[in-house]
Amino acid sequence: MLEGLSTDIEKEGLLDKYRKPEINAVFMDEWSDLTKKFLKALPYSLTSSQLTAVSEIVWDLKRPVPMSRLLQGDVGCGKTVVAFLACMEVIGAGYQAAFMVPTELLAVQHYEHFLNLLENVEEVAYKPSVALLTGSTPLKQSRIIHQGIQTGKISLVIGTHSLIAEKVKFSALRIAVVDEQHRFGVIQRGTFNSKMTHGSSFLQLYFNSVSSRMAETSSDHSMKGNVYMAPHVLAMSATPIPRTLALALHGDMSLTQITDLPPGRLPVETYIIEANDIGFERVYQMITDELEAGGKVYLVYPVIEQSEHLPQLRAVLTDFEAISSRFEGYNCGLLHGKMKRDEKDEALRQFRSGELRILFSTQVIEIGVDVPDASMMVVMNAERFGIAQLHQLRGRVGRGVRKSKCLLLASTASGISRLKVMEKSSDGFYLANVDLLLRGPGDLLGKKQSGHLPEFPIARLEIDGNILQEAHLAALKILGVSHDLQKFPELKAELSMRHPLSVLGD
Repeated sequence: MLEGLSTDIEKEGLLDKYRKPEINAVFMDEWSDLTKKFLKALPYSLTSSQLTAVSEIVWDLKRPVPMSRLLQGDVGCGKTVVAFLACMEVIGAGYQAAFMVPTELLAVQHYEHFLNLLENVEEVAYKPSVALLTGSTPLKQSRIIHQGIQTGKISLVIGTHSLIAEKVKFSALRIAVVDEQHRFGVIQRGTFNSKMTHGSSFLQLYFNSVSSRMAETSSDHSMKGNVYMAPHVLAMSATPIPRTLALALHGDMSLTQITDLPPGRLPVETYIIEANDIGFERVYQMITDELEAGGKVYLVYPVIEQSEHLPQLRAVLTDFEAISSRFEGYNCGLLHGKMKRDEKDEALRQFRSGELRILFSTQVIEIGVDVPDASMMVVMNAERFGIAQLHQLRGRVGRGVRKSKCLLLASTASGISRLKVMEKSSDGFYLANVDLLLRGPGDLLGKKQSGHLPEFPIARLEIDGNILQEAHLAALKILGVSHDLQKFPELKAELSMRHPLSVLGD
């Protein structure tokens, strides 16, 4: 169990979450002033599910043990703003926050989004200092940011895996947000968590300088008292793939789900089209109709350049030359992983502004790219993508007021039959389960990534996941009776044999 049970207070607090879920929420009047003012400055109202998610997280932030929580929600449900509010709660108490994402595009987008929201916050004694740190950050600027992080001048740093570099030292880190956490390998996530724990050794120096401000801005005694406590960790995922599900079911992370979408969100019409001459002509006509109606179109490809080993795959560079000529009068742009950061940023800027109407891209846009008036997604060789990945790509459109479409072009008959589920459902949780049944737990749980995949000789994760959750709750009940298992000597002996490195009762 990673949720602390070392005292009766902690044990009872944890068990109450399961006995009485309604108390696992802090009313807004108990949030910090900075968090409430940030909420007030938002240009929209949070959904009830978002408010519940924030409340659960803030409840954890005020506990005397580090949070380990997973925030799940479908594409476009508003997880990012929930995480921003969690960061503000910590910053309002005088601490730092780190926000790690898998791509530079997403890091830049989050950074700009947060700054835009922060501009609207009024009547605060100070506004948090925010920094962007990625692999493309110039060396001189990077050094300044490192110094600001270590001294505590920077309250929030948003970045990529650069945040786990050894030279990054935090002064007073209290929360680490990991966005799209399944995109990071097991070792990367472990390094990040370990680094954040070690980074908290700098807390005492910083605490002396902010304690008076904390007393004014926070009524949270646990934050003010436990200056050496390891930072809270909030992981987020819009693709609840089974590895993520397994983490929650095994009990090393608490689970929060955002179950609704912002009001007014229109469903995306999905079409499965065979990639032959007739199919392509149909797609080109649908693109033309969308452009004439004022829409913007993504064309997504599985590879950047044509490959001799995989000649059946369409490449973005090849098709950019061949297809863009069919749409004279509409500016087309390129976006792929081999481009420099400035070039990527410029392509997205032009697409957002309307200078570009068609964006030829690879799956680099899959995670988090937000262009509200983009209205059509076309995916080439769609059978090469996982169901959850296609759902993410589809989530790049339908984010504004326009009725949107998603066209999935399949090169094989078997690919068409597998993709039909995308026409039937837009529920990411349902599609994740379908993906698991189709592909099995091996690839989805990350056998190809660093880290050990637990084997289940009897249970099947895709069928028996509910048993794991029931076992988790049963374990909590047993710990509620005897947190050190002294009243269950046979169980304690069995666990000691199965996990000899996990000393019970100390």
